[in-house]
Amino acid sequence: MELDFKESWPTLSSFATDLAAAALPPRGARPGRSVAAFFRRETGAVAVIAGLAIPVLLGFAGLALEYGQLLVVRAEAQRTADLASHAGAVAYARTGDTGPMVDAARGVARLNGFSDSEILVELDNSFTTASGDAVRATITAPKPLLLPRLVGGDTSVDVVASAVAGALGGAPACIQALDPDGSGITMSGGAELRSDQCAVASNAEVEAPCGTSIITESLSYDAGTNPLPKHCETITAPDGGEARIVRRSTPDPLAGTDAITLASDQMALTAALSPPDDVVVATGPDIDFGWNQSATIAQAEAVGCTASLSSSNSTWTFSCPGLSTVNIGNVTLGGGLKLLFNPGAPQATVYNLSGGIRNNGARMTFAGGIYNVAEGVNTGGGSITEFGAGTYRIGRSTRNCSGAYYSICNTSELSFDGPSEFVLPGGVRNSGGSVMTLGTETGNSFRFGPSTRGDAISIGGGSRTFMGDADGGVFEAAGWIDGGGGGSCLVIPAAELHEINGSIVASGAVRFGAGLYVVNGYMHLGGNGGGSAMCGGETISIEAADTTFMISAAGIEPKGWNCRDQAFCLTAGYSNVRFTAPQSGPFTDLAIIGPLDPSRTAGALFAAGASGSQMSGALYFPNGPISLTGGASANAGASGCLQMIGAEINMSGGTSVASECNLPQSGGAGQVALLR
Repeated sequence: MELDFKESWPTLSSFATDLAAAALPPRGARPGRSVAAFFRRETGAVAVIAGLAIPVLLGFAGLALEYGQLLVVRAEAQRTADLASHAGAVAYARTGDTGPMVDAARGVARLNGFSDSEILVELDNSFTTASGDAVRATITAPKPLLLPRLVGGDTSVDVVASAVAGALGGAPACIQALDPDGSGITMSGGAELRSDQCAVASNAEVEAPCGTSIITESLSYDAGTNPLPKHCETITAPDGGEARIVRRSTPDPLAGTDAITLASDQMALTAALSPPDDVVVATGPDIDFGWNQSATIAQAEAVGCTASLSSSNSTWTFSCPGLSTVNIGNVTLGGGLKLLFNPGAPQATVYNLSGGIRNNGARMTFAGGIYNVAEGVNTGGGSITEFGAGTYRIGRSTRNCSGAYYSICNTSELSFDGPSEFVLPGGVRNSGGSVMTLGTETGNSFRFGPSTRGDAISIGGGSRTFMGDADGGVFEAAGWIDGGGGGSCLVIPAAELHEINGSIVASGAVRFGAGLYVVNGYMHLGGNGGGSAMCGGETISIEAADTTFMISAAGIEPKGWNCRDQAFCLTAGYSNVRFTAPQSGPFTDLAIIGPLDPSRTAGALFAAGASGSQMSGALYFPNGPISLTGGASANAGASGCLQMIGAEINMSGGTSVASECNLPQSGGAGQVALLR
């Protein structure tokens, strides 16, 4: 901002001299010759002195008044110049056109009492901004002067105020390195970064040596020297011409936003998530559906029910007509037998089992209802176990299952119709090659606790695990989700909120239902090998549509060298990956949010084999790096928008990133501020 008073301004000495000259007697007049004469003229001398002093004093007062009025005009002109340059810079950043720029600035001037002829709006190329040249607004306000007219001086003075504003950029950058003390954006080994319709920004250096390429309209850096190598052109515009390269800092576009504040608050809630209470049931008599008919019939009668065995198909039928509550101990089925458990009973019937359910036979079919099972459900190899829709509170089993103890241990085929509510304090295990369905359709609800090994959901190699959507219900896992088995398929239900107080690891295919995922741990996909598999009728690696993932990197990090020290990791054979951020709600366009605690600097890694990943939305890791290595690649797909915002961006070993975003203020124009 600048201020100047143009034209001449009369000096105080010349003004006083002129006043004195007007009051003194003509030159050559004879003074009095005696003291007496002087005293006789005393009254007249005082009058003369007063006559001389009063105009001088009035002149000083008038001068102070004139100067004070000029200061008022100066302040008003400067304030208007500031506002006008800012308005002009906003319009120019959005449109790139000087017409709207001038109109916006003049509109501000008129609102503040200045005419179009009193403001000059122009581009100033002495400042480099995200939108090109800065915008200078100059106010020239003529101020009439009254006092100098008395002595023949100038009758007006021009008050001039000037201000310069420009776009700092940052918000529209698709690829952005935030940490001014970090490595910035580093490229090596044939890496390619393509951002055709939006900017690339680094608050530190940008290293793009020969053999690498950055394709963008605009690139900014804020440390080191110009990143363009002397002997090759590695940074170019999409049309092959020169990209605009400027040195400036770029603010974090997400810091302090409502979405990030909400994410931080929700992470604290998930970190406090506790497992469901144990299932406690009064002791009841056991029923063993075996080949000893008289023993089974007597056990059924002991609980007020009946049991009959059909020899033609080796099927037991257990019926409790008229009972609203059935109290039992353990329910077991012998080899080669089938069981129909209370067929046709009302769904409101309550079944209290102080023991567990163990299928060692061919097939068990349970009517829907309210089941309180204290010691878990275990299925044997080759069996089929079916439950109708209902409420299932199933405590941890006392039987070992792959080295741990779970609420449900399936080694064959197990299904629950839906909508159903599941409260499983000991979690579930679906062993290798097995099939498990927890709920069908929509309206289901899930609360998982940990097994004795700490995992809430455990998946074996080649298994298939399906969960019905939880629209209107909850999805809580107070433990890890371990999709560790190559060739497996895991389908997690859609839910408004998925709270996981632990990590997510996977080696097979995972289909994440829509919603927000809050992971108080790590997310390692392929850290122990694995890759794509048939899941839901198609071959996928990871499918996550309309989802946002928040990852804290808290607790014990999963094992697996490929993903070591990473909050989020995608590696191994995951070549068919699709993440799509939601298009509405508080987390619009946010795909993955990394640790928000500044003390946790784990980042995101796309490593060897993770090729062809499609991600639409922002990957936001404000405290850790985003890295691609070993041929990994990521793009936004046909109509998506991929943003990578990390403390650092590192690409090496033939990796590639393609972002096709067409963001507002593309080219790097973002926040507008006064520059001078």
